[in-house]
Amino acid sequence: MERHVVSEANLFDIVILGAGPAGYVAAIRAAQLKKKVCVLEKDEVGGTCLNRGCIPTKSIIASANLFNSIKRASEFGINAENINLDFSIVQERKKKVVESGINGIKSLFKNYNIKLEYGTAEFKEPFLIENQKKNGYTENIKGDKVIISTGSYPADIKGVHVDNEYMFDSDSILNIESLPNSLTIIGGGAVGCEFAHIFNSFGVKINIVEQLSHLIPSEDEDISATLEREFKKKGIKIYTNKKVNTVLKDNTNIKVTLSDGSEIKSDKLLIAAGRRFNTSGLGIENSGIKTGEKDNILVNDKMESSVAGIYAAGDVAGNAMLAYVASKEGIVAAENAAGGEKKMDYSLIPSTVFTEPEIGCAGLKEREAEEKGIKINRGSFQFRSLGRAHASGEISGMVKFISDADTDKILGVHIIGAHATEMIHEAVVAIKMGMKSRELEDTMHSHPVYSEVLMEGAADVNKRAIHKI
Repeated sequence: MERHVVSEANLFDIVILGAGPAGYVAAIRAAQLKKKVCVLEKDEVGGTCLNRGCIPTKSIIASANLFNSIKRASEFGINAENINLDFSIVQERKKKVVESGINGIKSLFKNYNIKLEYGTAEFKEPFLIENQKKNGYTENIKGDKVIISTGSYPADIKGVHVDNEYMFDSDSILNIESLPNSLTIIGGGAVGCEFAHIFNSFGVKINIVEQLSHLIPSEDEDISATLEREFKKKGIKIYTNKKVNTVLKDNTNIKVTLSDGSEIKSDKLLIAAGRRFNTSGLGIENSGIKTGEKDNILVNDKMESSVAGIYAAGDVAGNAMLAYVASKEGIVAAENAAGGEKKMDYSLIPSTVFTEPEIGCAGLKEREAEEKGIKINRGSFQFRSLGRAHASGEISGMVKFISDADTDKILGVHIIGAHATEMIHEAVVAIKMGMKSRELEDTMHSHPVYSEVLMEGAADVNKRAIHKI
């Protein structure tokens, strides 16, 4: 049997594989609990969220939203002539935002005495990891406990080769150097729709293909219908209930043939069709860990794998693939690895989409309540009935409430409109605390504010909304 030598300096209480939203948060929480922690990272701290996802996309979206606002400046009595976009500066600003985040995480690691090592990690035994550094040097690292938080990567489509020149995935499109005239996006979920918003704002002709019946298929149908209406107003072409049959590239464009025989031609193509779990190359077979059918690491509600003392958190654990869920999972894993008894709660996960208008949802959707056999009352309220919306020129959108018909308890809230990604958290607290629609209705809101839409929507559950026509 091969003998693996581990120096005293490379013995840790907790070793964490991956420094994304799950891994770096787990490391900090473990350090707060006075544990000696080592983090092994293949690429850069921050993971997909900071380097290729949440933060860079929101940085570019900030530029897109400001550009859209400036184009409307004359409506507000401001003359802004000769408006133009310098996409290279948009990209440069994005890089600076990402670099700031990376430096912030490294500073936190330094403050908490967390050891950060770059390299490719591979299990040799359940608690023994070999780290192959970029300079070719290999060292063995051992932990009393291990947390795997290696994340995920963009899914591909059979027969489509991502070449990062004409065909992109959601990672590589962020580094595109110049704007195409037209772009076809395969996948109408949150990622696909956010990129549609970005490039449409910058003047690119957009086509979105979604194989299910509506965009953002995970959300309430009324919310999706509103988004589709607003996208169509902006000139975005939407193809729902369509599968992609073939993708062909010639000298002038990319041709996508759909399941109904229709064809779409564009300069570039973006694959935004989900993600895959990042477990290959980890030496999982040497750890004894059980994985699922899609190679995700199977865990219990304490984020512990089939091997006691080895935990998994974030996308690789195969639950909700969201950065903020990953961070909570990382905290749960760290506390349990440190000897705690904490359980992960997935019962109330807000979802946010940073399109224009924004989307924020929490709790049960109407179809889910019906599937559960729950008798419900609905309430809704349009943004166009808000004074603040008219004053700010943001009248598109609505809120939808789902409440228990017997108890009036709020079961779900779904918002599309300005600042929906911020406002949804008032609803999250209301649902978590078991509030009734009447109680939220009776909670005084300032005026004029966008969050009055929640007060009015709650009132409408019992048909008492004041400003609803």
